[in-house]
Amino acid sequence: MLVNLPRTIPLPFAAAFAVLLLAACGDSSTGPGGVPSLGAAQTYGVLAGTAVSCVGPVGTISADVGVSPGSAITGFPTCTISGTQNIANATAGTAQGDLTTAYNGLKGLACGTTISADLGGTTLAPGVYCSASSIGLTGALTLSGSGNYVFQAGSGLTVAGSVVLANGADAKNVYWQVGSSATLGTGSTMKGNILALSSVTFNANATLLGRALARNGALSLGSNNTITLP
Repeated sequence: MLVNLPRTIPLPFAAAFAVLLLAACGDSSTGPGGVPSLGAAQTYGVLAGTAVSCVGPVGTISADVGVSPGSAITGFPTCTISGTQNIANATAGTAQGDLTTAYNGLKGLACGTTISADLGGTTLAPGVYCSASSIGLTGALTLSGSGNYVFQAGSGLTVAGSVVLANGADAKNVYWQVGSSATLGTGSTMKGNILALSSVTFNANATLLGRALARNGALSLGSNNTITLP
């Protein structure tokens, strides 16, 4: 026996179905574990608001490079880019918009542990770590365990050491939200996504497994820097 089903779904049932569908799909602006998605910025190893420069003569960015709303890019070549350059175009503008959304989302996460000293020589588990002022990293910081690591700096980030990943920790799940500018010291080995309100500066031989994303300022590379997406 055939049964004719109604061609329209009553409004209360339609609304309930929509709620269930949204819950199943999740919010596209939020990444795994509740951290904000980088959106269009995730393909960029370098993204700046005003300018990108590389002193060189050697330096490698194994990802896309973008500038918006500024348009200055210098040092390429001799420094090299494996991805696409998007300079003051709509694509770079979209990436900057998504960067702003991600930055504000990270800044808005509730702090789990307050940072009271230099991070060097410590081992941390996944979580949200915050400082009302600057964050310093001298020596080795070990991140141990799978999950998200979020570091909120009220002002600057200064790195003069290294980040070590252990027991399932992944650079793609490490986020550095910086309230002003970030500086990677000579020979430092950094991991994670740096989202800075102002600028990001690499000194000679500093390396990054992650992303260097500057909202309003410049991205400055020194000599023999490498940036690789995680």
